[in-house]
Amino acid sequence: MDNTTHTFLVSRVNPVPAPDPRPAHLPPDADMTATIRLSPVPRPEDAPLARVFTSRAAERSGLRAPAPPFWIHHGPGDSMWCSVRPIAPDVYEVCSADGCSEGRIERRAARILPWPRRVRWSAQCTGVQQSVTGQVGTWYAWLLYVVTAPIWLLFALCVMVYSLFDGAADDNTFRSPARTRWRTAGAGTVLDYRGISKTYRYAPPSLDIRVAYALAVLRTWESTAQ
Repeated sequence: MDNTTHTFLVSRVNPVPAPDPRPAHLPPDADMTATIRLSPVPRPEDAPLARVFTSRAAERSGLRAPAPPFWIHHGPGDSMWCSVRPIAPDVYEVCSADGCSEGRIERRAARILPWPRRVRWSAQCTGVQQSVTGQVGTWYAWLLYVVTAPIWLLFALCVMVYSLFDGAADDNTFRSPARTRWRTAGAGTVLDYRGISKTYRYAPPSLDIRVAYALAVLRTWESTAQ
């Protein structure tokens, strides 16, 4: 495990069947569906930091559905680091390779009424008193988003009309603020997701690397599903 400060990227990949002989903890239909790599990538041919496996039978059925169970393997050695499974609505348990609980991850949904609040991701590591929490989007980014929304919507409408004549199929989605900083008392920011570059910066030791990677995978899946 890389327990030093580093920046990484979670990338979805076309499903690749798990290598043979298949590890006993993986289901028969397990595919590698994502990788975790250093950013910037030293060399494309280098092994990733980690690989993420999921079961085809447990694929996410919709945006509001919970993420399926998944397994994170060490990139160079392909040994199992941890498993992540939903145990309640928007609650996930992270277990080590030997089945011991390493922590829990919770997602609190956003809402507008009776007062606005942002999506919040939090993690509680086993044996650690303080939890880490991160809210999606900074308050000033959300303020700018709301103020400029009419302009962007008008721009998107103009581009859409233009594309009908031009035949282009560009993605003109007006995306909401995405930056997420996970903080804990006494340690500051321990994990920082930047929505523009789609990278995460991890700063140990207040957050277990396995829980950090699990958080990053769940956060990335949510953003790419929108």
